[in-house]
Amino acid sequence: MKGSCWLLAFGCWLVPAAASALPDSATANGSLGVTVPPARPPTAGPWWIGVWGALATHSSFDTRHGERHRDVQMLGVRFGRQLSAARGFAIDYYVDMVPLIRSTNIPTAYRDVVTCDVFNRCRIDERMETATVRGYGVTPIGLQLRAFAGERVQLVVGAGAGAAMYDRPVPDPGEKRLNFMGDVTAGVEVRLGRSGALLAGVRHNHTSNANTGPANPGLDTRVFYAGFTRTLGTRAQR
Repeated sequence: MKGSCWLLAFGCWLVPAAASALPDSATANGSLGVTVPPARPPTAGPWWIGVWGALATHSSFDTRHGERHRDVQMLGVRFGRQLSAARGFAIDYYVDMVPLIRSTNIPTAYRDVVTCDVFNRCRIDERMETATVRGYGVTPIGLQLRAFAGERVQLVVGAGAGAAMYDRPVPDPGEKRLNFMGDVTAGVEVRLGRSGALLAGVRHNHTSNANTGPANPGLDTRVFYAGFTRTLGTRAQR
């Protein structure tokens, strides 16, 4: 009888100990002895929309009469979506619609001016006429990399390519109204809650006719930009 009690006590200790040593048997799919890892969050994010403005003052550029300066203003609307994300980095695709590009002091004509003195000695000087030009553009190809993705403050670098149409030939009266443009940007994005974000930084814009005109002087402008984006839908923040 005493030996039976010891055997019963040993069995009561062995069964719970063996059960605790086994892997969890209750799983999400009801299988025994199978551990299901947690599902990875999707890397592709929702679409987002934003508006931005850019400004440059006293930006230098070359003309037939040497270096001149101009002021530039740009206004854009951006549509974008996160394509992938891993280890604190994310890649976005975006499209920029630029309904307003304004540039001052652009050469619009070169005219010969004849001046004569009292001795009827004359000389011909070429005079450059300038005006403010306006245009619009689109950047259908844009990619940006965000560091510290998912954090409140993120660093952003990007590049885009597109075209712009102006109301006058740019940047010289002998050129074309249609120009190609490319942008390289670097800035910071600050999240506001789950769906909004402020962004600001520097944008280097290059305008060129890609050698489709008589000459290809090109325009390079470094502008400061700032804007706001908002996520569409109800999914989590980027």
